Amino acid sequence: MKKALPLAALTVAALLALTGCDSTPPGAAAGATGATKDCTPRDADLKTISTGTLTVAQYDYVPFSMSDAPGKLTGLEGDVLTKFAQAECLTLQINKGDAAAMITSVSTGRADTTLGSWYRTAERAKVVRLSAPVVTSPLSVVSKNEIATVDELEKAKVGVGHGLVGVDKLQALLGSSLKLYQNDDAVYDDLNAGRINATVGGFIAANQYLKKHDMTGYEVTVLQSDERLPATVQPGQTNFPVNLQNAELGEAIDSYIAELRASGELDKIAEKYGLDPKVMHPAAPNLL
Repeated sequence: MKKALPLAALTVAALLALTGCDSTPPGAAAGATGATKDCTPRDADLKTISTGTLTVAQYDYVPFSMSDAPGKLTGLEGDVLTKFAQAECLTLQINKGDAAAMITSVSTGRADTTLGSWYRTAERAKVVRLSAPVVTSPLSVVSKNEIATVDELEKAKVGVGHGLVGVDKLQALLGSSLKLYQNDDAVYDDLNAGRINATVGGFIAANQYLKKHDMTGYEVTVLQSDERLPATVQPGQTNFPVNLQNAELGEAIDSYIAELRASGELDKIAEKYGLDPKVMHPAAPNLL
């Protein structure tokens, strides 16, 4: 992976001269979380791509990231970003796309941040600034017959979303028995139709997708630790990536996550989506 950012990223320095909170940008989505004239931002002079706006690259990934109306984010991570935007007097601008485009949107300066269970990984740290951990969710297998080891997984016909962490390692292990998809809804459609017999993903999202697609008879099993798949050695930690040239935004997000965690607000968000609050309390930051 090249360390140098594409040409689009070279314009970010100029874009970062813009600051938020003074006004709502022309064409802002109706109903978006926006600033008012008497709004005082939590962090003064915070820089974003567009004045008064937090631009978020977004794809639906239940229960982390959902958006069913312009300028509205929900989910484990969506609720956090919504609160952050409110605290910083910023309007949410949601740019929808495929999972595979999310990190690139941030690294090239087309979005301030993104969400959707993006694990902290060494490869991603080369192209974006990773935030403090938000949610932890161990790598798991969804299948009708419990698959708990990498050896068992090698015998299955597996489909995964293109953005799955460690997908390169999975491809090396499974070869032609692995099928890649642009999004996870397509994965579960094929799993339900029997065109594949297993998929791999985070434990939380796997359970939610089974509910979303009304699928019964499937097991969600945490994969046993195996050095061949580094993502199984320690639970993945999600984060809000930002552009490498905007450390101030990343630091503001870090401190806001810590604030919500200390106040118990993250626990309430987990409970809102029917999850144990412990998912919002990852261990020390790691890199997969």
